[in-house]
Amino acid sequence: MIFYKTSSFGNDFIEIDSSELASLQGGRSLGDLAREICDRQRGVGADGAVFYRFEKRRFFFEIFNRDGSTAELSGNGMAGLAAVLLHRRLAASPLLLQAAIGTRRVDLLARRGPVFQFDVEIGRPDFSNRKSFPFLKHGQERFTCEGLEFYPVSVGNPHAVVFCRERLDHARLAVLGKKLESHPMFPARVNVEFVQFTDAENCRVFFYERGVGPTLASSTGSAAVFAVLRRLGKVKDRLAIECGTEKIVASWKRGIFIHNLTRLICRGNYFGQSG
Repeated sequence: MIFYKTSSFGNDFIEIDSSELASLQGGRSLGDLAREICDRQRGVGADGAVFYRFEKRRFFFEIFNRDGSTAELSGNGMAGLAAVLLHRRLAASPLLLQAAIGTRRVDLLARRGPVFQFDVEIGRPDFSNRKSFPFLKHGQERFTCEGLEFYPVSVGNPHAVVFCRERLDHARLAVLGKKLESHPMFPARVNVEFVQFTDAENCRVFFYERGVGPTLASSTGSAAVFAVLRRLGKVKDRLAIECGTEKIVASWKRGIFIHNLTRLICRGNYFGQSG
C-alpha cells in the first residue's frame, strides 16, 4: 500500500489514497489500520492518518487519531492532504476538501520543493454545541472539571481551553490533559489546550489531543484558543501561537483560517503487520 507522510509544525500525518486499500489483506477497519500504521514502534509512526478518495469531482477525506478513533476535523491533516494532492498533480489551488462535517478550503500561498505554505480554513467556532458539551448553560462561558477552569468550544471538533497563570510545565500538563480528555463530562472526549497568554498578538500553548496525547502542534487547537481569546476581547483578528521553533498564526476572515507550514516527508510502501 502506497502512503505519504507529512508534517505540519511537527504534527505528523500519514495520507492514504483509498484505492490503495485493496492491496492490504485482512479486512481491517480504517480505525484499525490507522492505529497500526501510526504506531511509532511497529508501524510508520504518526499522530494520525488521513484516508481520501476522489468522487464526483470532489475530494472526500476521513481522519483517524493515533489510537484509531475518528477525528471530525484536523487543520494539519487537511494541509498534509493538500500537499500530497498538489505533489501528485491531482488538484490545483484553491482546494475544496469534503469532510463529514462540511467543505473546507485550502489555499496554496507558496511552495519550495517539499515545503508548502497554506491558508487552511477551519471555520466558525461554535460555543453552543450541546452534543459535545451537554453541560452548557445559557450565559455561562467557563466551567470546571478536575479543579480546572476551562472554556468549551467546537471548531469542527471539541476543545477545552484552559488558561495558566504559571509557566507551562509539560509533564504536569500531560497528566492533567489526560484526565480532561477522557472525563465523563465530555461524551465524545475532548482536545485540551493549556494557554499562557502573553499579549494581544502572542501566546504559548501546550496541546493535548484526543486520541493522541501531547502533540507539538494543532491547527484546530490553535483555532480554539484564538476563538476563545477573541470572544473574551483579548485579541482582535490575528494571533501568533508559539510551538517549538515555529509559530502557528490564526486569523479571522469570515471564519478562522490557519497560516500553515507543511513538509512532505516521504512516500513509502506499507506492507502491514502480520501475526
